Amino acid sequence: MKKICTFLLIILIALPLTVFGIERVGTTAFQFLKIPVGVRGIGLGNAYIAGAADASAVFWNPAGLGWARNQEILLTHINLPADIRYENIAIAWPFSQAVGTFGLSLSVLSMGDFLVRTAELPQGTGELVTASDIALGLSYSRQISDRFSFGLTGRYLREDLADYVSNNFSFDAGIIYQTSFRSLRLGMVIQNFGPDASFDGSFLDLRTSTGSTGRPETRAFETAPMPVTFKTGIIADVEDFFGVQLGENIKGNIAGQFEHPSDNKERLNGGMELIFSERFAVRGGYKFGYDADRFTLGFGVNVPVSAGNNLRVDYAYADQGNLNDTSSFMNQPHRFSLSFQF
Repeated sequence: MKKICTFLLIILIALPLTVFGIERVGTTAFQFLKIPVGVRGIGLGNAYIAGAADASAVFWNPAGLGWARNQEILLTHINLPADIRYENIAIAWPFSQAVGTFGLSLSVLSMGDFLVRTAELPQGTGELVTASDIALGLSYSRQISDRFSFGLTGRYLREDLADYVSNNFSFDAGIIYQTSFRSLRLGMVIQNFGPDASFDGSFLDLRTSTGSTGRPETRAFETAPMPVTFKTGIIADVEDFFGVQLGENIKGNIAGQFEHPSDNKERLNGGMELIFSERFAVRGGYKFGYDADRFTLGFGVNVPVSAGNNLRVDYAYADQGNLNDTSSFMNQPHRFSLSFQF
């Protein structure tokens, strides 16, 4: 097992050096995989790969599942610009420490119908089409010791655009290490690693209509790489890390994260939360190096239902700058989640 963990650590460190380099915005497939899921982590400015220890770990860092102690069902709703909706469900199921923890996840991104436009009819042909994305994932994690865990996720992916379909699969691999220095926890993950993807079938390439025949050629779709991203982050208890006292029944966490995507520049995320009496939490974060995203705010409420059973509601607002839809309150960039631990 130590050899497996060492191998995973080498892969997580070395792989980004081989697949990352220049900024290549808009060149990767299945872009919806880059949308953060897990409302508590979103409220912390997306700095959560070292802190996720519940069902949301299937989206942040599968190694976090190894720290989960309860079965959990998590439902998440995310508002996006242009009337796009992103729905997610995740299930975490811990067994014994020797067996580990399994997780299931389903993500569905959908949008309303839109007009088909052509060169001859730029205002629309009257035909309506739609687009959607689906990801179905299976995760596994095991806590090797009281300080170290590893995790893996495999996903089946499908993207529909009008009559065209793209199918693929991807993998996440991560580790979490609990240090002995002031409660500091370290996390590393590589996300969305997989083969190049393309749509099935062929299309009329209007770029070729200026040739001798004046007719567009029929061509197969080109392939595009997956949006591989390497992330490393930290999280720590505020009192332990800074040596301060927040007050009776008040706890705090501070988190930071570095991201290195394969198709964009490096990014930094940071956030902090305060937890009152294990019942109510307030959160805030900021994201550096993004084109539009800036600050995040959020809160969470934990309601004990019975012995060992808890209902948790989380909310986050993720500012997207000029992309924010101000036409109505419900079109704002809200994120909601509801989880039940038992």
